[in-house]
Amino acid sequence: MTSLDPSADSAPRPEPQRGGLQRLIYASRQNLPPGAALDEVVSDIIAASIRNNREQSITGLLLVHGGWFVQALEGPGAAVQERYERIAADPRHAGAKVLEIEPASARAFGDWNMCARSLSDADDVLLDALEQRRAFSPDRLDGRGALRLLKAVRDIQGRAGFG
Repeated sequence: MTSLDPSADSAPRPEPQRGGLQRLIYASRQNLPPGAALDEVVSDIIAASIRNNREQSITGLLLVHGGWFVQALEGPGAAVQERYERIAADPRHAGAKVLEIEPASARAFGDWNMCARSLSDADDVLLDALEQRRAFSPDRLDGRGALRLLKAVRDIQGRAGFG
């Protein structure tokens, strides 16, 4: 597993004061500009996300694998919805699909305003364990499966010392 941003901000975040905590998980196809390097594009996304998400008390995790983005966003409901709408309109994302949106009793990804992980071919064992034995296609996941995948990535991130 490759960390795209091991220095992702990990300062504690206050819980939102109004509107309640909401979690939104989506999947989208990568739509990179011609000649763009994936690592550079993701680094740009993470840098902007850390800056913008801190202001809105949004935390989350971005998984990058096999031409896909899978991301969890957590924070005040209106802020999370607004952030998702901006992401869905971003030309680097194609066919964005919400896999789950629901109130959350606690943050699952509260260690980061945003953090990114990229799975390598060696991480196929992780996908096998999570019953993704077919080609990686997160748009076929339900919300529970997507959350399970992202939590597994989060746990590996923590054990690797990036959390």
